[in-house]
Amino acid sequence: MIWKSVNSRLIFRTSAFQLAVIYAALFLVSVLVLFGTLYWATIGSVSRQIDATIESEILGLAEQYERRGLNGLVDVLTERVSRSDDGGSIYLFADSGLRPISGNLRRWPSATPAADGQIEFETSLGAGQSTRYRANILSVGPNYRLLVGRDIRELVQLTVVFQRAAIWGVVAVLILALAGGVFMSFSAQRKLAGINRTARRIIDGDLSERVPITGTHDEYDELATNINEMLTQIEALLGNVRHVGDSIAHDLKTPLTRLRNRLESLAGGGTAMSPELEKCVAEADRLLATFNALLRIARIESGAFRTAFSTVNLSDVVEGACDLYHAAAEEKGISLNFKSKSVATMYGDRELLAQAIANLLDNAVKYTPRGGNIEIAVNDEPDHLELVVTDTGRGVPEADHDRIQQRFIRLDAARSEPGNGLGLSLVKAVTDQHRGRLVMQNLQPGLKVSMELPRGGIDSVVPAEPTTN
Repeated sequence: MIWKSVNSRLIFRTSAFQLAVIYAALFLVSVLVLFGTLYWATIGSVSRQIDATIESEILGLAEQYERRGLNGLVDVLTERVSRSDDGGSIYLFADSGLRPISGNLRRWPSATPAADGQIEFETSLGAGQSTRYRANILSVGPNYRLLVGRDIRELVQLTVVFQRAAIWGVVAVLILALAGGVFMSFSAQRKLAGINRTARRIIDGDLSERVPITGTHDEYDELATNINEMLTQIEALLGNVRHVGDSIAHDLKTPLTRLRNRLESLAGGGTAMSPELEKCVAEADRLLATFNALLRIARIESGAFRTAFSTVNLSDVVEGACDLYHAAAEEKGISLNFKSKSVATMYGDRELLAQAIANLLDNAVKYTPRGGNIEIAVNDEPDHLELVVTDTGRGVPEADHDRIQQRFIRLDAARSEPGNGLGLSLVKAVTDQHRGRLVMQNLQPGLKVSMELPRGGIDSVVPAEPTTN
């Protein structure tokens, strides 16, 4: 549709959700830091204790070798192996070819030691189940190697449990954080949607609208209160300006009408007017037309015609306006064609739509050179009706498309033609009152003006044969 509600936006593109994702990421980093600290304080502590025990034991055995020699070391290893029936400790004393001399390990492990001499491997003592060990290796004398290790089965199990807990904890944190982010986004979006809906209605011309206040006294209520106070002041200022303009137009219209009638009476009964009097009457008529246009625009913008809205056949309205301007177009040698592929109905004010179409045709006939062409079409779009007036005149620069929709704006190229600069202003006012959109496009040569009008709940479209006038 050409009118989009803020509620149609994806929640994932809202700033509230993006902020929630940032907070979730920061919270996740905090949880990871917490898990890292717990890991270092628990599993890391146990691991360091095991390393310290191995280091202490292997240094003690090395000291025994230095004091008692090879046989003394073998005796100590035999004694310790006999006390370690549970397999919690492993010992292996080997020669330079890594052939076992003493200990409870049958062969030298095939794993590659780390740079500090530490090694981890799995093996079984006797017919028992394979167990994981961590060991240190120390060179004893020029031709011997000593390996001392401890069972780290409980450490491995504790590490697995901790890793699983960390994974599930991180997943739970992410789910809860994202769920909280979505909830926060919906809550913020719901409050912002009320502000945007009010802003949309104000843009459409209803300055009496106000942003809803929830009564929670939070920052959204503070924003809504400030916006409402601002709107109240704007409405009052615009009302004063409109009242002054309308009062001037209304107050001057009556004496100007009297002046015109007085000028006509000066000519006498059936006596022809002098050229000077004719110019004065024509100037008075032009001023009266300007004041009438100003008052009509003011009434349209105030919504005075909304109560007269009913089902309107737009094709019939356009056809009637074309009949009025067909003679003026023929007088200038201009081809005026109306094409409609359907009889499309909408909800609106027939009189206002006829006035807007007449203004568009008047401009097209006025600024299209002799021998030119004017095309009028009513297109039945899926979600709205489109009234298009296309001419082959001099066109309007794209930079001036918005300017010429304002009151009393006339481009230099148009000042040689009669007018007051209010024609397109009235068309814009009528389009806005029907919740539509006025679009202009330069064709080089020519100008294309489109009134995109919503159906207003009237969706029935009856096919009809194309007509040409």
